[in-house]
Amino acid sequence: MNDYKKVGASLFLSLVASHCAAQVQVENAWIQLALSPNTDHAAYMTINNPQLRSQTVVGVSADCCNDAIIQKRRREGDKVVLDRLDYLVIPSQGMLQLAPNEAQLTLIEPKEELTIESRVKVTFSFSDGSTQEIELGVKQSQE
Repeated sequence: MNDYKKVGASLFLSLVASHCAAQVQVENAWIQLALSPNTDHAAYMTINNPQLRSQTVVGVSADCCNDAIIQKRRREGDKVVLDRLDYLVIPSQGMLQLAPNEAQLTLIEPKEELTIESRVKVTFSFSDGSTQEIELGVKQSQE
């Protein structure tokens, strides 16, 4: 195979691999330390999507707890209600923020007590069947 064909084949394979992998960039990811050790924890982050197509998160899990869900806050009179979201769409070449008083990742039924030193692995599942793991630290509050 001549050099041009090798370069072309290599470029094609890397384009296919990058198209198949739902890679988002996560910044400022953190888990808020809960007031009680056996309480659910909230996680926040900024998710950037550099790709030319939107990415849809259809599931989430965390190694520290029995379940993890995505929730959005809304006001209902004088109460704050958390609605479960079945998916999150991160726009093409855009960003989505999970932030206090907006949307959050809720880590349900911790398997062990989280502390300021804890590191948690969270896995996002995307609509195209791919997954991506990120690691979050625990903080007392947003700093």
